[in-house]
Amino acid sequence: MRFALLAGDHAHDFVVIGGLNPDFLATHAPLPHQGTTDIDLLFALGFDDTETRGFSWIDSALQSGGFTSGNKWRWDAQLGDARVRLEFLCDVWDHTADTVPLPGSRLAVGCKLAGPAAALIEPVVRELRVNEKVRDDFPDASDSVALRFASLGGYLIAKAAAAKGRMLPKDKYDFMYVVLYNEGGPSEAGRAVARQLILAEEYADPDEIRWVASRFVGSNSTWASSFAQTMIDTGDESSEEQLVSDAAVGARAFLDALDTE
Repeated sequence: MRFALLAGDHAHDFVVIGGLNPDFLATHAPLPHQGTTDIDLLFALGFDDTETRGFSWIDSALQSGGFTSGNKWRWDAQLGDARVRLEFLCDVWDHTADTVPLPGSRLAVGCKLAGPAAALIEPVVRELRVNEKVRDDFPDASDSVALRFASLGGYLIAKAAAAKGRMLPKDKYDFMYVVLYNEGGPSEAGRAVARQLILAEEYADPDEIRWVASRFVGSNSTWASSFAQTMIDTGDESSEEQLVSDAAVGARAFLDALDTE
């Protein structure tokens, strides 16, 4: 919220793909999402990015917000007793370095992350209320700020890319949490991904998300077990066997809907 207010009209220049999304997408979850204070912001770069239509605004926003960084793409700020981390990401295939310059910015770069570009297509605009603590620092702020967030399909495609690329328990948990607990359940998740794959055909690999979802199928799935254990660790009172079964059945329904949409 603070960064969005500092960005002003440029708050629409990025899409939020991580951090807050599961809480918005998985509205039927039995427990709040076990997230982090990392907020992943996805930027689109094109041939028309120039000094005048670039990202010079990022520098003033970061400096005014008291953000610090050691690598230019991951930025930290202390908000009360909490540390908030912003991560600037780009999905760029024709660049050999690990980071990509953000034209016009002297301070920031984008970290290359393969796979999330589909989330840039038709994101969801969400109105976030400016709370009292934030208003203390921004007394002239409006009652709410509009930010672009990844849609259900965009989020799952981006998360599948992360899950396959990093193989971290957190990514497996995030993916299945949203598949199971979005308002329409696994079948709606599959349909949403199918629609997003059509919209973002040049950016997404259908086989990648099928591969990820198939890892949860079967009673002996280590991916389903990883999801179940995280749910239990965060307070779910269901048995591990039940949660593994939920993940496996959900993954199968997701794949069926994806392939028939």
